Amino acid sequence: METANLVTSPFGIGEKLILELLNRGESVYTIFPSPKDVPMSFLGKINLKYGFIKFDRDVNLEKVLPKKVRNVFHLHEVYSGAFTKIFKSNPGATLLLLDWSRRNSVSKFIYLSSGEVYGHGKNQDEKSAYNPRSFYATTKFETEILFRYYYKSLGINTVRIFFPFGKSLSQGYISNLHQSIKSGDNIETEYSVISPTFINDTIEPLIKLRDIKGNQIFNICGSPVKIEVLIDEVKKICGKSPKKVSVGKTELTGDSSKAKEILGYRETFLNEALKSSFGI
Repeated sequence: METANLVTSPFGIGEKLILELLNRGESVYTIFPSPKDVPMSFLGKINLKYGFIKFDRDVNLEKVLPKKVRNVFHLHEVYSGAFTKIFKSNPGATLLLLDWSRRNSVSKFIYLSSGEVYGHGKNQDEKSAYNPRSFYATTKFETEILFRYYYKSLGINTVRIFFPFGKSLSQGYISNLHQSIKSGDNIETEYSVISPTFINDTIEPLIKLRDIKGNQIFNICGSPVKIEVLIDEVKKICGKSPKKVSVGKTELTGDSSKAKEILGYRETFLNEALKSSFGI
């Protein structure tokens, strides 16, 4: 029996994507690091099955994943920590999954990359050059380069999402910013202007990517905002303030015109999205 969708992370964007796919009556298989990570809300869900893999280890995907899968949503990533863990979890795990997908005749491979592969610049579009400035961004760039060797055998669509945030997303630039504000820590950032993206707005475009033929790349990002303004908005919601704020001069904003036109991407107003994410 074929599983309609494999989602490699059930957290953050993955959680919302899984619930939407289940609401549509589709079957989903997802991956948890261990049994203790499975939330009560996932237990007993019809059409949902799951296995256990730690992607930063040497893993045998054949032993865990279903025999037949139609669509792979590869959302798993590690944003920070030891370089070896980030590398094994990002390009390392993706390479294993690409080989598995090719062997098992997957129809569509959808990959969640990052706007950080551009490094810096205003209104970066999908044709802008790679210029990653962090180890994390470099691993996302390296992963995208791997796709060149699989395009002939797999339909691969890539989403470069800029600074994602949301209620159930516990890692990433804005999540770290929120934690620093909430804890009253110092904030030191190289960025001055970014394009933050509310994860709730990404679900419909991700699902539509299954119908996009060929191997395409899409930016998904919110409107540009100054870091000082973003920090002030989060401070209002949290009722807390960081000890000290040091803002750099790097701007990284994207152009999501292609995603709006082809995937129907629409962004929630930032104030509303921040309240939904960080409010009580």
